[in-house]
Parts: sequence; structure tokens; C-alpha cells
Amino acid sequence: MNNINEELKTLATNVEELSGSLGTTAYDGITDIVKKLHSEYDTAAKNDDKQTRDKSLANLNGVVAKVDSMKQTNINMAAAINNGDLSNWNEEDSISDNRDLFKSFLGGKAPLSSNEEGDIGIKHNGKFYTNSEVDKMLSDSKKDFSSIKDLRQHVIDATALGKEDKGLNGATTNGFNVENTRAQILDTVKKGNTKSLLFDSILDGRPMVDEIADMPELKGIRYADLGLKPPKNDDDGMMNETLTPSDARKIAVSLAEEGNAEIAQELITNYMTSIIQKNNDNARQDPPKPSDSTPEVSSMSAQELIEKYRRK
Repeated sequence: MNNINEELKTLATNVEELSGSLGTTAYDGITDIVKKLHSEYDTAAKNDDKQTRDKSLANLNGVVAKVDSMKQTNINMAAAINNGDLSNWNEEDSISDNRDLFKSFLGGKAPLSSNEEGDIGIKHNGKFYTNSEVDKMLSDSKKDFSSIKDLRQHVIDATALGKEDKGLNGATTNGFNVENTRAQILDTVKKGNTKSLLFDSILDGRPMVDEIADMPELKGIRYADLGLKPPKNDDDGMMNETLTPSDARKIAVSLAEEGNAEIAQELITNYMTSIIQKNNDNARQDPPKPSDSTPEVSSMSAQELIEKYRRK
């Protein structure tokens, strides 16, 4: 994959070969954590401070489980890299810190430390990350295969319905319901990973980010609404005909942020609904051909249907 450089691949391979080992530097940090907790426990016991003593003991008992969780995250991260499961969102320059954190985590460069709540994690660029936070970042960085599969199925179903309505069986009605389809798409999108749905190919190689510059829905939104600065020489601050491919990618990265989830979900839903409706319309309006009634056409593969009726 383009978004995984050789350094990350090497780190991931090493992690898998060592069954998720966190490295000696990381374990040096664990030693310091245990020593600190022991000291807190001993001091509390001498002072008859039952509350602090019990808390220190609980944190000591939890160290092993928390380290095991970090090892599992390490294994999951390495597998995602080596299996090509990371989203193309990871290629964007503006999220390079995300990739650097993965390198630090996989390489065991940062010793493990703990916060006041007793969570174990690592410090990266001055910020403390718990294992849960790293695990969520990894999950958010993956391709959303499940949602992509569901959306592709909508295209296939709408195309098949259009072929039936066209008259293969003498039917003349239009069984496609735009409103119901849009509601189903929105439900899938809301449950899915916005980053992946924006940057990874849903159909045949062209991700939504490549079409953002031409989306009419963005013409009425201000750059400031997405936390972006307008391009140079843009007097009104509105997204309009001045959009370039570079602008579109910046917009997509901003849309992928949690604060813009609602706008992103609506755009993705409208984008997919228009494609699905177009597929249905094309299938219904194609001139009947002698081959339409043959078993070969009725048993076309999903990819063949998508390629035949993809929005041009």
C-alpha cells in the first residue's frame, strides 16, 4: 500500500515475529511504574491510609492485564499494516502525526508510563495516550469493509431491480424507492467509518474524495464551517468553482473529523444515493437486447453489473 512505508512494514513484521512484544524500552517503563506503585503501597500501609493502599494494590494487580491489552493492540496494528487493512485516509499529509504515533507504538521507542488515573500508555509529542485511545485510533484508521460491502450491495440490488422493471418479464412498473433507499444508505453510513467511506474506493476504483470538488452540496458551505482557511484569492470564503483537487482533499480530511460527522454523513449518503438511482435508471432505460433474456445476463457477477451500470 502507498500509505505504508518500509519503516512501518519492517516494524510490523518484527512485532508479528515477536508475538506482540513491546520491546525493552517499553518494559523499562513498566519497571518504573511497578516501582512507583510499590512505593505508594508501602507508604500508605505505614501511614495506615487504607484508601490509598487499596488503590495502589488494585493498580498493581491491573498492570499485567493492561500490558497484555497493549500487546494485543500491538499485534492488531501489525496485522492491519501487513494485511493492507489501513484506509487510504492514512496517506494524507495532514495526519502524519497519526502515522508517527503508530511507528512509536510499534517500535517500542517510547517507554510505557501511567497517568493519575492509573492508566498505562505512551507519551507521543508531549501527549499521553492510553491503550484504549491508541486502539480507537487504529480502528478509525482501517478500511470499513463491512459498510463498503453493504453499499455495493445496494448498487447491485438497484441495478437488478431496474433490469426487471425494464421488461425482462414483461414488467412496466418502477419498483425503486428513492426515499427508502436513502434512509437505508444513511443508516449504513452512520454506523460506518467516515474516514474510510471518504477515502477508500466503494465501487470501481474512484473514491469519493476524488469527486468532492464537483459536488453541488458543497457549494453552499463556508470553509470556516469545516475549520479550514479559504484558498488564496477566494473573496467570499465559500466553497465554489475555485475548488482544486488539493482543496478537495483538505475538505475531505476535515469532513472526516468527528465534529463534522453529520455533514460528512449527509454528503456520503447523497453521493451514494445518486449513484444507486443512476444505476437503476440506466438499467431500466437500456434498450432491450436479445441477450437480456439469456441465463448469462441474469447471472452477471456483482463486478460486471457495477462496471456496466457505473455512473459515468
